Amino acid sequence: MSIRKVLKKRIRSSENEKQNIDQDMLLDMALRFNPEVICVGEMRSAEAYAAQEAARTGHTVLTTIHSNSCESTWRRMVTLCKRKYDMADDTLMALVTEAFPIVVFTKQLENKQRKMMEIMECEILPDGMRNYRTLFQFQIAENRVEGDKFIINGRHRQVRGISSSLQKRFLENGMPQEVLAQITKGGPDR
Repeated sequence: MSIRKVLKKRIRSSENEKQNIDQDMLLDMALRFNPEVICVGEMRSAEAYAAQEAARTGHTVLTTIHSNSCESTWRRMVTLCKRKYDMADDTLMALVTEAFPIVVFTKQLENKQRKMMEIMECEILPDGMRNYRTLFQFQIAENRVEGDKFIINGRHRQVRGISSSLQKRFLENGMPQEVLAQITKGGPDR
């Protein structure tokens, strides 16, 4: 039996600025504990830079961010990272897409249901270029109003499989082959 320790930390504002604890500081502190997974409740500012740094050094980082689509999520991360360091957008985009190769975009529809609308991979090509690949997408088949209710029906469909480079990355980072086989179901570029 594996025992997992969970360490929960929260931000704290104080009238004395030296006693403030922000998400950026918590991320730096969390890295000292050699965590298996780091969960950042929501990226809203400079902690985005620390989160991508942690993710690029082999830590699993899960987080949320407000955006309008999968692609805009990466662009928003760039904007938030700039609150820490004013770097070129293309440099920051390279960092955040390496750190977070997969983005899941959820949206609250008119009927108040939250749906995963899209799952996208940003494949890093050998020449360093980025290839944005929709993996799964929610397709709305019916969208109508009945009385005062919104009726929305649809289904998720797989658009394509994950890239071979992401498959390799998953295996190198400890994903069991049987789990990878379940994810790929037919291989990359389906």
